[in-house]
Amino acid sequence: MKRSGFVMLLVLSLVVSLPAWAADNPKMFRDSPNLNAKFVVCEPVAGVLMANITAIALPTATNGTNLGPVFGDLQGAVAATILGGSFSAGYDVQHYWVTSQGDTIKFKVAHLKPSAVTPPGASAPAADVVAVRWGDYIAEINGGTGKYENATGSIECFGAADFTNLTLVLRYRGQVCYGQ
Repeated sequence: MKRSGFVMLLVLSLVVSLPAWAADNPKMFRDSPNLNAKFVVCEPVAGVLMANITAIALPTATNGTNLGPVFGDLQGAVAATILGGSFSAGYDVQHYWVTSQGDTIKFKVAHLKPSAVTPPGASAPAADVVAVRWGDYIAEINGGTGKYENATGSIECFGAADFTNLTLVLRYRGQVCYGQ
């Protein structure tokens, strides 16, 4: 009687812990020939990035390519080329992201809707300082290399760009989904 109770308890423990194993090792379950459904894992990401505006001058781009380091969950380096647009209409931006592990993250072209900033003591917004509010700048992930080969998801940013001093600082947050 004790032995059958122990076996039942052991089987129940294994069944109850199966979802935790799947979360820790999604590849093991996703690649199983017995499962037809794809297993998708999404994880939140957040951090901060800084860039020198027009660090790389390009004759075909409106303002060249911004370049700088990324800190946080997607640490590494980022570059963003402004493809065109205006302050009133917004700007189309193509991102290039390389993590510190050497993986790349590809993005669809993003659209930035900037907001003018009024400096303290000024009566009108400054044309050279632009604010980026949460939700006004969303970049959609479109695959990549290594860990991000079939990744999807999106990242939104919040921060400011100073076009006089050619600096940009943004906070980012979002999610990356794997196993598509």
